[in-house]
Amino acid sequence: MAIRLKYVALIPVSVLFFSCNNVQTKNHGPIVLGDSSTIVTENDPDKLRDLVTDLKPEIKTSDVKDSIEAAQKAAAHQKEADTAQKAAATAASQPSGPGLTGNGLKADFGSFTFLIPDVSAKLASNPNLAKANGVVYSYTSGNISGNQIQVTAGVTKVSQRYQTVIAIKNQLGTLPLETLSTTTPWQALKGSGNVYKITGLDEKMLEYTNANKNSIRAAVLKSAKRHRMSRHKTEEWEASVRNARAVNQKPMFVILRSVMWKVDGKDASGKVFSKQIRVDMPL
Repeated sequence: MAIRLKYVALIPVSVLFFSCNNVQTKNHGPIVLGDSSTIVTENDPDKLRDLVTDLKPEIKTSDVKDSIEAAQKAAAHQKEADTAQKAAATAASQPSGPGLTGNGLKADFGSFTFLIPDVSAKLASNPNLAKANGVVYSYTSGNISGNQIQVTAGVTKVSQRYQTVIAIKNQLGTLPLETLSTTTPWQALKGSGNVYKITGLDEKMLEYTNANKNSIRAAVLKSAKRHRMSRHKTEEWEASVRNARAVNQKPMFVILRSVMWKVDGKDASGKVFSKQIRVDMPL
């Protein structure tokens, strides 16, 4: 019985012995209980985070500053490039030769630029003058008579003409008599160094149509009909000029209705041009 118990006790010892011989082990040295140098401990909370839910990249302040400065420099360079490109495009669209500076009525046809200083007017036609033969403005303020016309290089001649109309001005208002209008022929203006003097527009020098009493009455009737006046209103206008014997007798006046300039010359490529500028005056 004692021998059987010995064999039974040797069986687990043998199993343990052969199991240990089959496992490949690496020698890390003995672990001593209580020795902190042999224990691996992670104290960095960033490395203990769940990388899926709590991962937040940390960027140093210096890196952020460098990135901002780099972006600002890149934006500045891009802005300079865009500005240079726009300036080049603008310069390409401008006419060759020196431009005209200063405030006033300015018309840029591409082949040349036309300027009357210190005169304000509203554009009444197509603003794109590159292919236009003329342009029309509505006068607002400033002196045209006695002023000057400035043009860019290439202009060889500036001519002027104007239109006058007889108008009635009284307590009833202002009534232009369109049939009593005059348009003068073109007259060349004297110029020097691309500057031309505007002359001939003084009130006492204006040309106009002469008419007698019967012609004045007929002009009033036609104008009233054109403006679709009532019979009573027409009779009032007719009565207001009953005693007039001439068109320059009150309540009638000679009014400058419009001024026109014709500009002739050659562009940078040698092509001949002729353009017209018209300014309509208010009644």
